[in-house]
Amino acid sequence: MRLDPFAPPFLSSGCMGVGKFMLKRYGEAVRWLRECTLCMPNVQWPHAWLAAGYAQLEQLEEAGAEAAEVLRINPAFTIESWKRTTPLKDPQDLEHLIAGLRKAGLPEA
Repeated sequence: MRLDPFAPPFLSSGCMGVGKFMLKRYGEAVRWLRECTLCMPNVQWPHAWLAAGYAQLEQLEEAGAEAAEVLRINPAFTIESWKRTTPLKDPQDLEHLIAGLRKAGLPEA
């Protein structure tokens, strides 16, 4: 980001948010992912990660609002479909994310 201050949201705030989430630094993750969702309001993935971040912080009202945004963008969203398409190498990392999505109230199947 220092080398390209005009990087698109996916490469800047989105990746930082996902990285902070995976490190369990949820407060920092939420800050980055909120910025990403402001830049890309109609894209599903940052809202899903943000919902999981809020849920892990036990901010369930905010998590539910982001879950509603995910379902607004993609009414067919399910945790099961997310599992099949999220490219995380370590199964524990995937379960960490899925736990947040469940806590946020997204549909299982």
